[in-house]
Amino acid sequence: MFRLLLASGLAVLFSGCASLVPPPEPTKPLDTVNPKYGYRFSNLQPGPDNSDGLFMVVAFSGGGTRSAALAYGVLDKLRDTPIRWNGLPRRLLDEIDVINSVSGGSYAAAYYGLYGDAFFDDFPDRFLNADFQTELWDRYISVTGMTQVMGWSTNDRVDLLSAILERRLFAKKTFADLLERQTRPLVVIHATDLNRGSDFQFTQDQFDPLCTDLSSLPLARAVAASSAVPILFGPVVLKNHGGRCGYKRPSWIQPTLRGPQDQGWALRAQRHATVVDSYMDSSPETGRPWIHLIDGGISDNLGLRGPLESSIARGGFAPLLKRLGVKGVRKVVFLVVSAEVLPESGIDQSGKAPSIRQMASRVLDTLMANISFETQTWLRSSFHYWRHEARELIDNPDSPYEGQPDFYLIETSLRDIADPAERKTMMAIPTTFKLDPEQVQSLQQAGRTLLDNAPEFKRLVQDLQ
Repeated sequence: MFRLLLASGLAVLFSGCASLVPPPEPTKPLDTVNPKYGYRFSNLQPGPDNSDGLFMVVAFSGGGTRSAALAYGVLDKLRDTPIRWNGLPRRLLDEIDVINSVSGGSYAAAYYGLYGDAFFDDFPDRFLNADFQTELWDRYISVTGMTQVMGWSTNDRVDLLSAILERRLFAKKTFADLLERQTRPLVVIHATDLNRGSDFQFTQDQFDPLCTDLSSLPLARAVAASSAVPILFGPVVLKNHGGRCGYKRPSWIQPTLRGPQDQGWALRAQRHATVVDSYMDSSPETGRPWIHLIDGGISDNLGLRGPLESSIARGGFAPLLKRLGVKGVRKVVFLVVSAEVLPESGIDQSGKAPSIRQMASRVLDTLMANISFETQTWLRSSFHYWRHEARELIDNPDSPYEGQPDFYLIETSLRDIADPAERKTMMAIPTTFKLDPEQVQSLQQAGRTLLDNAPEFKRLVQDLQ
């Protein structure tokens, strides 16, 4: 990654005072908002081996190829886990309803969402074992690449990343192609709204306030935004058409903005409402005609803060399930896969001031680690509330639950590796787009083993036999 940082620095030096202006994404405006249109959960049906009764959400963290390899191992383990549900045998993999992903995790999630089981045969050669980083570097120093990087055209460095993603993984596929599959899981790629510092999700629900059609957006562009590390890459820029399609402010926003100011949950909901509200004005004078998106890990390296904010804003997890059109839920599963890195960097072994590279790396790692810790703590406390909420709804005919549902919070992290030496080795694998084949295989196996050893996963599998 340092070579990429060096390339970025050279670009700044040689371009002098000229500013790099990323091209706005050629998305199409919406004439009107239609809940039955676009890539959103309510427009995806359960597949033949998927059901509402077992509602399963998976989250893949950021972390370059390291996180993508770990995600592969987890998905592979889910594929090999037989269960019995509604009296029928099936794979636990097929019961996934939603995949949230950030940065490196988005490479795996988007490819699986687009190609299904072909992911297991194709993804290792196309990405995990490929020298993605050298290809990116070569494009930087090529004539075409330098033309783009130096600001001699309107293209930005993130365009190079998008182009390679198209060539290696996604071709010209768009969110319309994801929607054509018509079945779950919904893959939610997360980026960060640079101006607001908030989570941004590539779903039509997120794009409705912008009066923008997500279907026309290339998948490669969304994944590039999700992994557009600041300084290394410029932002992906979206044209905001908010206020021009008849989108109506959701009923929960106004009371949320007027709610109490002395409770943590209310402040979270108000922050979420303020961001959504800001998208509905695209006028140059008072609004936000452009939206700039960067690496999702800056706001949430697990891809869960957005869903948690939505559940709070709508009054709980049950109202969120009802909004999604889910009924008869008997089990709720959240599987969180974290490819966090080793917190030690060696800078405390010397009295010398850290280098700029060390400082930048530690600041970014610390920021993401702190946000991830807070998000996981928030999710755990939410589970306690959701269980209580479900008990209160047992006799409610409008409840999305069937009786008292079981909740499972499965957390897998490289930090959970039992052997200290192996744990240190695995957590020291760098955040990069090039890993040795042995490192890739070790991460894939770690994903399988960590999931297999997770207590809540064991409980879930036992309950599904």
